[in-house]
Amino acid sequence: MLFSGKSVDQCIDSRKNNLDIIRFIAATLVLYSHAFPLSLGNNMSEPFGHITKGDMTFGELAVSIFFVISGFLITQSFDRSKDLIYYAKARILRIFPGLIFCVLLSVFLLGPIFTDLSLAEYLKNRETYDYFKTITLYWLQFDLPGVFQSNIWPGAVNGSLWTLWFEFFFYIVVAVLGVTRLLDKRIVLVGFILSTILFYLGKGGFYTDLFRYFSAGMVFYLFRKQIRLNGWLALLSFAALILTIRTGYFNYSLSIFGTYLIFYIAFETRLKLHNFGKYGDFSYGIYIYAFPIQQVMTYIFNNQLSPTQNFLLSFPVTLMFAIFSWYFIEKRALKYKNQSFKRKVYVENQFNTKANM
Repeated sequence: MLFSGKSVDQCIDSRKNNLDIIRFIAATLVLYSHAFPLSLGNNMSEPFGHITKGDMTFGELAVSIFFVISGFLITQSFDRSKDLIYYAKARILRIFPGLIFCVLLSVFLLGPIFTDLSLAEYLKNRETYDYFKTITLYWLQFDLPGVFQSNIWPGAVNGSLWTLWFEFFFYIVVAVLGVTRLLDKRIVLVGFILSTILFYLGKGGFYTDLFRYFSAGMVFYLFRKQIRLNGWLALLSFAALILTIRTGYFNYSLSIFGTYLIFYIAFETRLKLHNFGKYGDFSYGIYIYAFPIQQVMTYIFNNQLSPTQNFLLSFPVTLMFAIFSWYFIEKRALKYKNQSFKRKVYVENQFNTKANM
């Protein structure tokens, strides 16, 4: 049959998928896209924004890809464990340890070096410590006292972190749906359609915008037995994206046809890119460290860098921070998701008992 092929359900149990490299590329695209406003002060010449007539930049495309993949994997995570405690630990340990370390570096290393204030003034300033609110994800503070004030994009220390609140909020949505046994393919499909309609009507802001992509990933997982991965359908999806790229409707077609294309590429074994992530998952580290490093480069070179120069200088430094973050912060933190608190207390009590004998 023309549109036959393996179902998504037949593919997801294999570790041989290309999701790691897709996320790595997406994180790199965010860095590349941010090089334009951080070097020029605007997005006017951002390549993908120019191609889509302002409908979407490379950075917005990358964030959309992140949310599609996240919707799929997070729904899969809850569906397979059905353990709210394990699910919550896994989600918290994936986001917060890396974020907390990034915030600490920003406040106590980046801030003192690049502030226009004296060190004493910087450390006494209340806004310095208000920056710790960023760890909550919801109360974000984008600036530190006196930091990057002369940059072409002044004041902003880490403009990438705003999406993390929406990511975490959608984790909670999945948990609520799961606990109430509403994590059903028909209900989630209705959620996708409603969020798309509300976004079209200009309602809900980033919640409806980003949930379109997150719920698209959820739908793809929940309909995994019905959806077939077929090269012709992937080609038709790509054609649909190309046809809408300059019409103002690209971001709508992306949530449908882009989602299919993402997972077709992710589970296409002939691409043989599944070993890319064997050394680590650096996409999150790239995402949270790129912006401040790009601002540092802009500061050091006194606003004289082109977007390409900013990207080429910032990427290797960002990658080094991402590698460090993965091996020394993120990976170590994730080990605790399988550790039972009760077992830990029991082992400690047994040890203390033996020590006192």
